[in-house]
Amino acid sequence: MYIVKFFFFLITFVWVFLSNSVFSENLDDKVKEFILKNPEVIIQSLQNYEKQLESKKNNENKEIIKNNYNEIFNSRNNLYDGNYSSKKVIVEFFDYNCSYCKRAHNDIKALLEKKKGFKVIYKNFPILSDFSIELAKYAIIISEIDHKKFLKFHHELLNSKGLIKKKKLLEIFKKIDVDKQFLTQKLNDPTIEEKLELDINLAKKLNLRGTPAFVIGEEIIFGYINNEEMNVKLDQQ
Repeated sequence: MYIVKFFFFLITFVWVFLSNSVFSENLDDKVKEFILKNPEVIIQSLQNYEKQLESKKNNENKEIIKNNYNEIFNSRNNLYDGNYSSKKVIVEFFDYNCSYCKRAHNDIKALLEKKKGFKVIYKNFPILSDFSIELAKYAIIISEIDHKKFLKFHHELLNSKGLIKKKKLLEIFKKIDVDKQFLTQKLNDPTIEEKLELDINLAKKLNLRGTPAFVIGEEIIFGYINNEEMNVKLDQQ
């Protein structure tokens, strides 16, 4: 958006400047001719401006990660996969009803299968619906009961096609053998609410507006990336 605005500003400025009679009379003809014959200088200016913006944003994100390091890389909710003690970490913010999160999940699974020795920390960021919030709470509750059952629950939800509905959820409860009545009773437990709020507030601190999003090393990645890109970024840690 900033680049587009800057582009139109620059084009408008040059057009007005070149058509101005004072400019035509006072500016050296060689300079005027150079600008008219070399419009690529405008493109170069845009590219340089974009690089400056990108560099500035990357530095800002590094500072945000530094200031929130413990929260980001803390798997306090037991929502993780892979090697728990590994220093190589992918942090994913997701919504169980997000189609691109489901796509990213397949990439994470593929990477976990072929690359050992790293950890994935899952952070709930349920933004698509109230039912997404409910699913996130169930994930936290199940993780407190049994980590392996959480992973099964997590995989089942993200392997589901389309929006997850109540019927599908009940099928998954039965498949992974969890007590539906107990889960329902725990759904509005204040401690579960607090744990979910910690993840949501962290996402806001990182200026996330959608899912999926990732933190890998000193980088915040907004949107989907495939397992090859994840692998490259892991190796850079």
